[in-house]
Amino acid sequence: MFPEKPLTEDALKTLSTTLVNARKQAGVLKTFPGDVPTTLDAAYRFQDMSLMQWNDEITGWKVGMVVPELREQMGGERLMGPVFKKVTHFIGRPHNDDEFVELEVYAGGMVAVEAELVFELGKEVTPGSIDTKGPLKHLINAVYAGVEIASSPVIDLNSYGPTAIISDFGVNQGMVVGAPIEQWDSVIENIQTSVFINNEHINSAPSNNVLRGPMAAVAYLIDQAAARNITLPKGCMICSGAITGVHDTVVGASATVSFEGIGNINMKLIPVTP
Repeated sequence: MFPEKPLTEDALKTLSTTLVNARKQAGVLKTFPGDVPTTLDAAYRFQDMSLMQWNDEITGWKVGMVVPELREQMGGERLMGPVFKKVTHFIGRPHNDDEFVELEVYAGGMVAVEAELVFELGKEVTPGSIDTKGPLKHLINAVYAGVEIASSPVIDLNSYGPTAIISDFGVNQGMVVGAPIEQWDSVIENIQTSVFINNEHINSAPSNNVLRGPMAAVAYLIDQAAARNITLPKGCMICSGAITGVHDTVVGASATVSFEGIGNINMKLIPVTP
């Protein structure tokens, strides 16, 4: 999976440009376009290079998982990627049955639907200003039922591992923010979350079903942003991890994510245009 030698900065820049151009041109790449970065640090340098080439505002960050068998090798169990304004959809309420949001994905590329809790920061978090071993609830303005749409021009991106995922913007291609969850800290473990694709039930799980709970994902995001000297502004949205799993699908599919007692988010997946 990984090359024997670390990639040079020039090699990272070349790969970054290739992936960014594929995204801009709505292209498809049959394989990862070169050697995969060997470390999380190199992958984040790759991501930073790509961010410099991408003309869009960051509205939040997604938190994903490093697969268990690679956590020791990678020296980490989670990863982060940006969520951009052009693919952020704030609804703020449940959908009616006849409502849906259209989400652009890479036709022929990797496409997946993930049910997630979305945490909204109520204050700015500057690098190093928060001890994440202490309480964090005071930082949270609201928690919402949400969805992350993952998509990449690389057909089988996830098979290349966490550094490839980080390199391609954490494979994020959209965030949908649904209804707020009142008294979220005391109720999320009792809210059943379900994913349906083309009206077929795919999976269900309690809404707090991520490693050590979603607040552990928020703590990770704060720490990793600090390590990268990234300030998280007030209003920043954090997708805290896939509750029921990462569910592969294709362009043209419809999907519904249901948060029991909170409401549904209905989606149609349409092709990205250049």
